[in-house]
Amino acid sequence: MSLDEEVDAALDNLTEKELAELNELVDPENETLPASDRQRSTTTKAPTGAYDRSKLLEHMKSSAETSTVGKDWVGYDGKKKGKVFKTADQSSPVGSKNLVAATKSTGDAELDALLSQVNGQEMDELAETLGLHGLTSQSSAQSRLSNGGGGGDTAQLGVRPVKAATYPGSETDGKVSSPPPQDTNLEESLQLLSANDPSLTKLCLNNHELVKSNHLMDIGRAVLTNNHLTILQLANTGFGDSHAKAIAEALDYNRTLRVLNLESNKITAHGVTKIIAALKENTSLEELRLNNQVATSGINAETELAEMLVHNRTLRKVGFSFKNAGPRAKIDRLLLRNNDIARQKRLSNDQVSYS
Repeated sequence: MSLDEEVDAALDNLTEKELAELNELVDPENETLPASDRQRSTTTKAPTGAYDRSKLLEHMKSSAETSTVGKDWVGYDGKKKGKVFKTADQSSPVGSKNLVAATKSTGDAELDALLSQVNGQEMDELAETLGLHGLTSQSSAQSRLSNGGGGGDTAQLGVRPVKAATYPGSETDGKVSSPPPQDTNLEESLQLLSANDPSLTKLCLNNHELVKSNHLMDIGRAVLTNNHLTILQLANTGFGDSHAKAIAEALDYNRTLRVLNLESNKITAHGVTKIIAALKENTSLEELRLNNQVATSGINAETELAEMLVHNRTLRKVGFSFKNAGPRAKIDRLLLRNNDIARQKRLSNDQVSYS
């Protein structure tokens, strides 16, 4: 008798219970077995017969109508379950209800009686007066802002209306006006600067139409020996690399200049590096603005600026068009360090003055 015949004979002698126990011992992960043996049927439900679409739809509808999934669940019939949302009554705004609820905890019966007689608008005004801006109704705040809001109401709400930029003596009519023409007397200012006049502490030539290249060179040479000027602003004056070299030489010796504004000019990476190199030993300049130049300075200039700030502990503000995240992050940390040094120095000076 062959092996298969012996197995069949042994299985024929087993009872139904023994066959079920033997079936449980079969490894379902055995890939040599057919799929029907690896995935045994464990269904105990009686067959329901052939597919009937109408009965299936009827069963789904009845299940959906009786379902209680979620309070705001919309059933099969399209009817929303739970409480229907209703808009708040305009005569009793949300802010007023919140304010009444906030004052009930005081236990003052007289105050509760007075609050119950106050309407919504008066309650909003009371909340603003008390500084409880979070309790004012949204509609009330918006209406105040849209109606011009008066300076006091708008300031209390913490919102400032946007206004067009204005300049003294200019008419805007709702439009942003241009800056007034630069009226600084160029020749007189240059004479005072060259003479180291103590009355000239700030020189602003931004957007000055009469500034020429020779004037910028004269300014650079004058700053070299001047010990009274503290603020120099030369934005949009055609300041280039040759002028940057002159101002860099001045920064090597000048110890009174605190603010230097060279924005919107024609300085390239060569001129920027000249100014940066001069600031390694400078101990007076606190603010440097080099934004919006004719060309980007590049990674080398940004790296040199970061290395300069490692040694410079007085520069606290830098305006620069960065293109690389690495040097910018390092410069941010170093400027934060310099500002903290200035703060500690200011506090120590205050303590000395009080003592």
